[in-house]
Amino acid sequence: MTYTFKIFDQIYKITLEEEEGQLRVELDGGSYAVDFQKIEDNLYSFLIDGKSSTMGVFRKGKKVQVFLDGDLYELEAVSEREQRKTSHIVSGIQEIKSPMPSRVVKVLKGEGDEVALDEGLIVVEAMKMESELKSPIAGKVKSVMVKEGDAVELGTVLLVVSSE
Repeated sequence: MTYTFKIFDQIYKITLEEEEGQLRVELDGGSYAVDFQKIEDNLYSFLIDGKSSTMGVFRKGKKVQVFLDGDLYELEAVSEREQRKTSHIVSGIQEIKSPMPSRVVKVLKGEGDEVALDEGLIVVEAMKMESELKSPIAGKVKSVMVKEGDAVELGTVLLVVSSE
């Protein structure tokens, strides 16, 4: 099965096929054999080239959040029709949400701070791994909803960034 996702304005196609007890993954022209095990709902353990990793996958509508090796990747499922449209610049007001139940380790930007695209905003810890959540847009931090040490649930709004 082939899936198409958008990360920021970049489109990626990923093909997943089960063969001989393994998962064959094709991404960006590369082909990978993956041994994997479902640990619990939305949590997987897998081996690629002898390297073990854990991945959390959370889907809500067209949005997919992947928590992998301490990094958060936010994906958006893209239809064939949407692929034909020209890409657009992400702007406006963006809420930075908790990718899973976690603890706030460090708030890197405060209210009123200027931020660049992909600049770190906050560090959260989940499953004994720290992850720096980054700004999806250039702009200014409008509000910070949490403080260091806070325990947060999946989807909790941590900060709000605005390009306006």
